[in-house]
Amino acid sequence: MTGVNPSGLELDKYLFRLNLEPMTEPLLVSPRLVYVERVIGIPEIELLDLSKDERTALALSNKTGSYQLAALDVRGGKLRPVSHGKERVAWARISNDSETVCFSRDFGGKEEHQLFTVPLEDGDEEEQLTQLSSTRVEGFNWSNGDDRLVLAGATKEVNGAWTVDLSNGSHTQIYQNRHWVFNPEWSKDDSRICVSAKTTEHPTALELVLLSPEGELEPLIYTPKEGSENTNGGWHPSEPWILFRTDARGRYELAIYKTDSQELTYLKGGELGLDFPVFAWMPDGKSVYYLATNTGRTRLYTELIDGSEPPREVLLPEGYHAGYFGSSVKVARSGEYFVFSWSSLSSPPTLSRYDTRTRRVETLHEHFTDLPLGRAEPVVYNSFDGRPIHGWFLKPARVEARSPCVLWIHGGPAWEVADEWNPAIQSFLVAGYTLFAPNIRGSTGYGVEFQNLNIHDCGGADLKDVEEAAKYLRTRPEVDSSKIALVGASYGGFMTFLGTTKLPDYWAAAAAIVGITDWKEMYELSDAAFRSFIERYFGRPEDNPELYRDRSAINFAENLKAPLLIWHRGNDSRCPLSPVQKYADRLRELGKDFEMNVVWDEGHGFQKTENLARQYKAIIEFLDKKMV
Repeated sequence: MTGVNPSGLELDKYLFRLNLEPMTEPLLVSPRLVYVERVIGIPEIELLDLSKDERTALALSNKTGSYQLAALDVRGGKLRPVSHGKERVAWARISNDSETVCFSRDFGGKEEHQLFTVPLEDGDEEEQLTQLSSTRVEGFNWSNGDDRLVLAGATKEVNGAWTVDLSNGSHTQIYQNRHWVFNPEWSKDDSRICVSAKTTEHPTALELVLLSPEGELEPLIYTPKEGSENTNGGWHPSEPWILFRTDARGRYELAIYKTDSQELTYLKGGELGLDFPVFAWMPDGKSVYYLATNTGRTRLYTELIDGSEPPREVLLPEGYHAGYFGSSVKVARSGEYFVFSWSSLSSPPTLSRYDTRTRRVETLHEHFTDLPLGRAEPVVYNSFDGRPIHGWFLKPARVEARSPCVLWIHGGPAWEVADEWNPAIQSFLVAGYTLFAPNIRGSTGYGVEFQNLNIHDCGGADLKDVEEAAKYLRTRPEVDSSKIALVGASYGGFMTFLGTTKLPDYWAAAAAIVGITDWKEMYELSDAAFRSFIERYFGRPEDNPELYRDRSAINFAENLKAPLLIWHRGNDSRCPLSPVQKYADRLRELGKDFEMNVVWDEGHGFQKTENLARQYKAIIEFLDKKMV
């Protein structure tokens, strides 16, 4: 490929033969699509846990082509497999004696999980622990005595918490709730369990709920203010105190609730960031550590709980350290080091260690690539109401004037495009497209008020933010304003479906990935957890029928103008296939220009690498074809 510009769109003119097995016919492949496959193949890695004996970091990685567990000696060395196979691992925790890993496994992407155990040191013999019936496991944790687990999750009918006996895998429900329940944590004497649960009908409220492991006592519900959001309670190493995140004072802060004295104190971190995606106690119980996030980047701090000193920053590489699971920073029991995973939009995921004595960062595992990765520029534009919207404008390694551009809308909606590795975004960049990823209202990372702006208004003002983003792109000298494509997955797929019908004149093409076309039917098909999720943003269908109707693209299909690629997955339990198939049928009746592909062995979340590569190669081929 000497002399060929690998990042320009003109590479479609060049074809080359892959050096594979002998063949009778030449196999001609676009170098751009080879780059897409390679960038999707860069392995991701995220820290999940650190053993109490301070020897082993447990991470989730798709290095084998599916998301499996891998272990790494914190002194350095190679990743070694802990779990095996192609069915993805969803969550994992190491036992307190550092001998066993328990993990939840998904089957075919349906998110109907079972729990498994495997020895940490020689992860060859996996054993299925549970026989759960159609249960979405949101998370679990070991008791301190390592004899039980507590898990939070949902069935079709209810949300709740269950204990699991490690000796025989039997499970007992100890809490039942109409709305979602998550983040179960044992107190240090195993006498109580703290979960976060929505116990009222206030759309954004979440309370701390204290449970007895046997379920014999009435749950105790704690909130510092009615209607406030209180999450991720973690018990002090020795005292009956809970560290948690709250918006009781109108912004996200960290607070400590002393259950013995019923005293509440706030930490100082609210002055440092707009959100706190990771936080926990330091081993001595005298201080805490937390990630503070601001405009898509995170910084790590420690803070004494007595307030005698200001928070102290732990200097980590610039980027995003929070990851997806909220457990990407762990401190050793001795307090001598942190282990953390991190990345940036142009730096693949890395696992590192920070020594608290030398204050130096040591890389434990990283991936090197010679691909021409794109670079990110932070951008702020004003929306229709004057509200500033922050996002990232990304350029390929070589930019030709006035290139086609992808307007990328993230999922969630309570999520963000941070300065974090995103193989989907990079796939467009290595294919030569520019890309703009705005964090429209409803995104995390910009404060609680901004995050809640789309409550009961999904597809309303946030869609206007998307419209203003398209207008902004027309002012960029790098962008061909006649070739802007709207692309998104999950909530971004919903926004793509709705945006192409309610704002039909802005787009040259579009691709909706695992999106939503009919909120009412989605509600009817959802389990208890996702019915609660939908009610947060829409209320109940019987209470807000017009909102459900107005924000469902199925009711506006006739407005579609842009060529549309629909990419869905047959086992998706979050955004079920049926409403999307009905939308496609309607488009076919109307004679619209669209294509649809269903991947039958996958669900909503993390995919096998081969399927993800197939997905983004198909999207880029579609955009190439339709935006000529």
